[in-house]
Amino acid sequence: MKGEPSVPVTVTAGQFIKFSLQTYDPDIAKFRHAAANIQVDRHIQAWRQGPSTISHIQIVALSGEIYRLLVDRFRENPGSPANWAAFKAFNRAAQEGRLLNAPSLMPGELPSEAQAFAIFGAELTQGVNAMPADTVDALKALEARFGVVTDWILQKHGLSIDAECRAKLLRHVATSSQDAGWSLKRNAEGDYTPDTKAARFPPVSVVTASVKITSVDDLFDKWANETKPAASTHSTWKSNLRNLKNHLGPKADDITRITAEDIVSWKDAAVARELASKTINSSYLGMAKTLFNYAISNKMLSENPAENVRAAAKSRAGSAMLPYTDEEVARLLALAANEESPQMRWLPWLAACSGARIGEVAQLWGNRIKLEDGIHVMLITPAEDGGSIKNEGSERVVPIHPALIKAGFLDFVKSKGNGPLFYRRNSGRASSRHSTKGVTNRLSTWIREQGFTDPRKAPNHALRHYFKSAAAKVGISDSLADAIQGHAAKNDAGRYRHFDIKTKAEAIASLPFPPKMPKTDKDGDA
Repeated sequence: MKGEPSVPVTVTAGQFIKFSLQTYDPDIAKFRHAAANIQVDRHIQAWRQGPSTISHIQIVALSGEIYRLLVDRFRENPGSPANWAAFKAFNRAAQEGRLLNAPSLMPGELPSEAQAFAIFGAELTQGVNAMPADTVDALKALEARFGVVTDWILQKHGLSIDAECRAKLLRHVATSSQDAGWSLKRNAEGDYTPDTKAARFPPVSVVTASVKITSVDDLFDKWANETKPAASTHSTWKSNLRNLKNHLGPKADDITRITAEDIVSWKDAAVARELASKTINSSYLGMAKTLFNYAISNKMLSENPAENVRAAAKSRAGSAMLPYTDEEVARLLALAANEESPQMRWLPWLAACSGARIGEVAQLWGNRIKLEDGIHVMLITPAEDGGSIKNEGSERVVPIHPALIKAGFLDFVKSKGNGPLFYRRNSGRASSRHSTKGVTNRLSTWIREQGFTDPRKAPNHALRHYFKSAAAKVGISDSLADAIQGHAAKNDAGRYRHFDIKTKAEAIASLPFPPKMPKTDKDGDA
């Protein structure tokens, strides 16, 4: 973040785990704090589960983490060739059982040539060869040299492995470190030819050997069964998942095989189809990140391949959504007043007079139109038969505008009883699209058919934009308008501010509906 590199931290676990985040930047501090929490949680889980056995391919994949750590850290500025000659000398001396206490390899530290010259002499190769091989405990020598970075790998992935697997991993870490040393020595000499050995490491994507292979379909079903998403989200994300499956091919049958490069190429394919950046980032990648984070939380993955993948977004002039004008709202409400269909008759008025989302008022039931403190209100909550609203803050009490009461809305509610006002009762299944979705879609089509065709004015949602603009004109504060409309507070202070029903009712009643039109003289001038 912001050009600051990652920092290795070594701590001792006790009643508390304390260490410095090594930054004064609050954003980076938050990021590092979150990352540290994840690592601590993984390590605690590993302790609880006890040592496990991992496969050979997983051992090789884990050793590749050290190769990548070193190359990524030092490739751009590798220092001198002598640094990496010293690095390789210590590695080889430990690998071959010639030196018991080689300096510990620490993540991110540039090797010291002075230390190597002090032990082996100026001719490093000859100095290492002069030490008898296999004269020290090979495993202890590997632990001394590579134990810290091996622990770093295991802690990163929340793994606790048995002694036999650790011994194998130490040997492979030694080899991968030596491969990295050769590559970085060439870089230091000015040779940046691609290193073919880099491709030999499988991706690290398995937390334990006992993890059951999970397909993207299985992952989605597990997530959906546990989180119970809104039906609209379930439907949209299921469609996005099919798109991802088609792109991944056979990899879709095993989430551990999906790489960051796969997600980037999926994103690029969406860009090539000219999908909007907002759609790609919020709907496509938002779905992928959520599912893979769920997989991490449930120990199916150790890394999120969609993390930090994003389509470049650029706001273009002339593309922002706009509110209806006073004239347009007056015309739309006049048209609605002449409609016999309850949806076309009342929903535009409810949305305009409250600033509510059209899906919120479409879910109204008769039993949620109440009298509180002498004021007629509507309770904005998820419909009793499986409806949903945007978030927790969207649930609220909204006074009914006097114009709606005067127009006979309360008489209409009384005629409908306690059930749904604008749709037939829904099935209630979480995976089914709620009946109000069809209602709001038909309303949107009807509004377009009445001549409201500006692409920058969403047929239903432009009424919500209008309410906020109209509120500003009559002096309603943003915070009060937000409370009426169910917009989240913009800061911590806003979450402590609450408005009573009377205050909301007075604000809503101050808005003229239908909007007043400017008077014109007989020549047509205002």
